[in-house]
Amino acid sequence: MSTACSRRKLLSRLGAVGLLPFVAACGAAPRPENAPSAGLAKTALLVPLSGPQADLGQTMAKAVWFAEDRRGLLQRAAVFDTGPSPEGAVAAAQQAQAAGADIIVGPLFSDHTAAVLKSGPMPHVITLSNNDQLAAAGAWVFGVTPAQSAGAAARFAATSGAKTITLRPPPGAFGARSTAALAKAAKASGLTALPPLPAEGSDRALDALLSSNAGQTPDSLYLPAADRRSRSLAKQASAAGIQVIGSVQWADVPAAALKTAGDVRFVGPDPALFENLSASYRNALGEEMGIISGLAVDAVLLANRLPRERNGQIQMTGSTPMKGLLGTSAFRKDRTCARELAVLQLKDGRVMKVA
Repeated sequence: MSTACSRRKLLSRLGAVGLLPFVAACGAAPRPENAPSAGLAKTALLVPLSGPQADLGQTMAKAVWFAEDRRGLLQRAAVFDTGPSPEGAVAAAQQAQAAGADIIVGPLFSDHTAAVLKSGPMPHVITLSNNDQLAAAGAWVFGVTPAQSAGAAARFAATSGAKTITLRPPPGAFGARSTAALAKAAKASGLTALPPLPAEGSDRALDALLSSNAGQTPDSLYLPAADRRSRSLAKQASAAGIQVIGSVQWADVPAAALKTAGDVRFVGPDPALFENLSASYRNALGEEMGIISGLAVDAVLLANRLPRERNGQIQMTGSTPMKGLLGTSAFRKDRTCARELAVLQLKDGRVMKVA
């Protein structure tokens, strides 16, 4: 069911009612599967508008529409609700396809994307997942992957004079991919990757860090996760003279929490590119946009600028890289994304670019 109000009306009313449920102020259905389209580039955005991640999905949709409004663009992105399940993602993709979408941006999650790809022939799928293994299954991977974060961290460590680097991976698949990514990035940057710390362990992580690797203290510590335990370790490690670099997950940590983590650098978008739209969004709608919403904005804008040929084919590669909120990006022929990320640090209460 399509929404009954325009995007501009939706945004203005969301601000007026203090961001009540996504389309309640418009008198439309509470789960807007399909937003109105002006018939230009047929890009569909698949996000969870319902379920446990509804707040995130709604913010992503609002950020995309806000960015389009701010650029003076006509409606281009139609939004479809994936709900909380892979089955919901498949249904949303099928609805988008039936509505004439030639590019699907999303889903957000790896298992949702895999289910969509397995469901049958689809338009081009630009997943927002950070699982680069989805490229082999047919998706164009636009999420900020462990390889991208680890690569930026390793390059910064090497240019800062570090010779060795290790990490404390989080449990699960993300931790495994981060470990493999850092090993590859360290080699490319001329660093020695020391064995990682245990993913699970006690709060005495600093002791484990200092006693591991035959007593060889690493010059740099890479932290893919940004949870409380990782921030505690960051503070201890930096106090011990170890350079600490966080992944892009740290870019969404509030400044108050960053202050508790000690002297830490982290991978993220160039503030000069990201903060302009983020600040406007914050002022207009009274909430933070967040890195993942910025990712959705970049993906939709990139999808809409990809060249369409007369026969309807879309040139997914070979175009001039796009300078977006999260840096310059372009797709490679292997369906992964080349992306330039900055290294940031909290200084005097502000996040500043240091590399």
